[in-house]
Amino acid sequence: MAGEVSKEEVGSVLMQAMMAAKNPRPQRDRLLHLRRRLQRLQAAPDEDKLGDLAADLFKVYYIGMEAGARMLSICLELAVKNGGRFAMNPAFARMPDEQLHHALLAQRLPARPTTQPEALARVEAALFAVKLPEDYHIPRCIEYLVGSRPPHPGGKHDTSSPDGKPRQTTAIDLGKALDFLDRGCTILSLAVKHVDLAVAVLSRFLDRKELASLAEFTDKVAYISEDGPYPSTD
Repeated sequence: MAGEVSKEEVGSVLMQAMMAAKNPRPQRDRLLHLRRRLQRLQAAPDEDKLGDLAADLFKVYYIGMEAGARMLSICLELAVKNGGRFAMNPAFARMPDEQLHHALLAQRLPARPTTQPEALARVEAALFAVKLPEDYHIPRCIEYLVGSRPPHPGGKHDTSSPDGKPRQTTAIDLGKALDFLDRGCTILSLAVKHVDLAVAVLSRFLDRKELASLAEFTDKVAYISEDGPYPSTD
């Protein structure tokens, strides 16, 4: 059918989607755990503990979320290369961060995708919903925790001013840090929903034995980043 990934390659696309689906949830759960730590620190700020919190947040977005974004990108690239088509939203790539935040929350997609193009649209939405917290919410949270913005894997947000000198130190504000962390968790939760729905639809295009084998394989090899706190370590 037009717009669908070739029958021979749908398994490869699904494999990437399944591996990607295993990433946003643990990153989101880690952020929720770190949010609880920040809420406790609001009552009794401690510079050393704030530094530790910032370091843990850095690991989540710089290592864990970046890996998830790469897998989602590979999934879309493979799909398009092998005949997959979907209604892309090029405006998202050009939106300022705050505008993109609201656009992702307001995005209207079929509640229950049934076709490959609808599933791939969910993968694209998941990619934006991972990249925005990675590029914007969590670095800004860290900036308000420690007074300076941390680096980004792709160098999107340069930490120096146009003349090459370090930017002026940001005033520490735990309220603003918590607000950015809250919003990052909200958007990352969207990514979890989008990619889970995409996997559910794409799974229908494989027979049960192939699907079971693929699920077993991705359970073994999917990368969720062992670095960073787990929610059980309260």
